[in-house]
Amino acid sequence: MNKEAMQQQILEALKKKLGNEYSIRIREVLKTNIKLDGLTILKIGENVSPTIYLEPFYEALDKGKTLDNVTNDISRLYFSTRVEMLDMLGFDVSPIQDFNFVKKRLFVQLVNRNHNKELLLDIPYMPFLDDFSVIVRCLLDSTDEGNASFLVHDNHLQMWGIEREELLSFAVRNTRKLLGVDLRRMTTVLKEICPDFCESDETNIQDIPLWVLTNKRKFLGAATVLFDDILRDFANVYGDFCVVFSSVHEALLLPTNDPADIDYITAINQSVNDTQVRVDEVLGTKAYFYSKKDGFACKG
Repeated sequence: MNKEAMQQQILEALKKKLGNEYSIRIREVLKTNIKLDGLTILKIGENVSPTIYLEPFYEALDKGKTLDNVTNDISRLYFSTRVEMLDMLGFDVSPIQDFNFVKKRLFVQLVNRNHNKELLLDIPYMPFLDDFSVIVRCLLDSTDEGNASFLVHDNHLQMWGIEREELLSFAVRNTRKLLGVDLRRMTTVLKEICPDFCESDETNIQDIPLWVLTNKRKFLGAATVLFDDILRDFANVYGDFCVVFSSVHEALLLPTNDPADIDYITAINQSVNDTQVRVDEVLGTKAYFYSKKDGFACKG
């Protein structure tokens, strides 16, 4: 069954299941690096609704799951997410219309500029290095289970009555206050993730000359490379280094005094992107050289 037929079946089944109290539609949603089909179910009289991405449900239908079971799963997901969202916003989205409410929740994210040309058409951003754009998000909630945020669009600027430059400047400064910085040797990170593996006699992880740079929440933490004092301090201790933009959530710092290492490191980065990183989390396609003297002036 093709995607259009599945969409129609899902829409008709949900309308029958939920009744006339709900408005249901499917629209294409631009996410980082990809486009997804987003289903919104809006109860009459409410002004907020979660977006449910349909790709996993297409796959379930393809594998033989019944339409009734799939729409039951969608309904359960909608009602559970709706309750969380309404609790978080107090049944009212008017707070996000007030910039005084929003501004302390703004932070920046790095995306690959070449992979997100369409997404960047209607959002405020600024270029960074050759490959990236700095965009702005608003963090509504953060728990151990995850983070709820929304992407700031041009229409938000009009609603808040501010200019793009003001928004970006504020969000960059606020990111550090809101999310912090976490810079640790890869050894420490691996020990936390997989202590049994790291204790193996066959693995000498102490020799891994690699550091992980992210934020305290490990969420969209690659933007911490915007804090040049962090990079300068690292260079003062370890000398020149390569920066690998390994995903939207972190960057890797690899000390080296040879800019020629960039090509080899870039090849590894691209291989990992192709096999180990989710499409929507891919950030860099090449490594960059950061010199103690010139910063990012030496580019790969």
